[in-house]
Amino acid sequence: MCTNLSIPRKSKDGALVSARTMDWCIKLPQNPPVVNFVPRGQSFPEIDLPGQIQWKNKYGFIGAGEESEEYPIAYSDGLNEAGLSAASLWLSCSEYQKPKKGKCNLYNVSVVSYVLGNFKTIQEVESALSKLRILSINDVFPDHYPVLLHYIFSDISGNHLIVEFINGVMRTYINDLGVLTNQPTYDWHLTNLNMYGNLSLVDNPDLVCGEEVTGSGQLGIPGDPSPQSRFIRAAFLRETAFKPQTIQESIGLARQILQNISVPIGTVIFADPPFPEITFDWTQWSVIRDHTNLSYYFYSDFNSTLYGIHFKDLDLNSSKQKQIPIYQPDWYEDVTKKLKPIDRS
Repeated sequence: MCTNLSIPRKSKDGALVSARTMDWCIKLPQNPPVVNFVPRGQSFPEIDLPGQIQWKNKYGFIGAGEESEEYPIAYSDGLNEAGLSAASLWLSCSEYQKPKKGKCNLYNVSVVSYVLGNFKTIQEVESALSKLRILSINDVFPDHYPVLLHYIFSDISGNHLIVEFINGVMRTYINDLGVLTNQPTYDWHLTNLNMYGNLSLVDNPDLVCGEEVTGSGQLGIPGDPSPQSRFIRAAFLRETAFKPQTIQESIGLARQILQNISVPIGTVIFADPPFPEITFDWTQWSVIRDHTNLSYYFYSDFNSTLYGIHFKDLDLNSSKQKQIPIYQPDWYEDVTKKLKPIDRS
């Protein structure tokens, strides 16, 4: 389970912000999630995969993902220096393409790094992916747990591209919504969204105890953690009437909405037979992307401290990548010594 959302600009001078949660049912110490800075000119892919294209990234990017024995970093999210973001989310009904003579191949775990390293607009992304055959990494590692993903790409214009692979066919959707969760397919979610046209930011005028019931305009909004319900909540809450005046307010707004759609650990029990009898599915980490100021923020399940990385402070022409773990040890600030005496005399 994962959720991606965008916060639309409330003014021409406002920052464009998007965000996502990473929800999963496994946390393996040997595969720690990291945030990695990739400067320009790096060689990809970082391991040889049968028949896959090779490239050097034109754009520097910051990406989040997991290290593994099979793949140095399988990026599931990121933002590049052109303000383009890329995210992969779980979609269990994904069925990828097969190799075809005369067509170049790209494996599904390489899509995020390929897009972040080479493009600046969603139109460029759609055109490039349409010329490739997107293959499943499970064709190479059949014993690996299935990797079934769909993707959302967002650029500095505020438009978004969703890419899915159903029955071996690539489907694309361009819109300004910027919301994506998991199964069913994206077209189903859009149809389901029409069922909630009655929701309103304005309270219902009916009075209880002499005043309007706070939030009564949203009566009926689904609150469960299913992908269908998270899609509705994310799509509705992003329409907030609040107009951020600073980047801190924009990031804070995105974080508040993320908290509303995050899944607390222990509240969803995953019952898939390959896993132990009691396996939780929960929000393990989250990121917030500032497309305008080119900053990337992250925090994790048991550490609500917000950590930020800024492109302006990075050497995009460096020869070396840089990395930091998503799970940071400093999970709060001790302000005991900052307490100041007051005089009420």
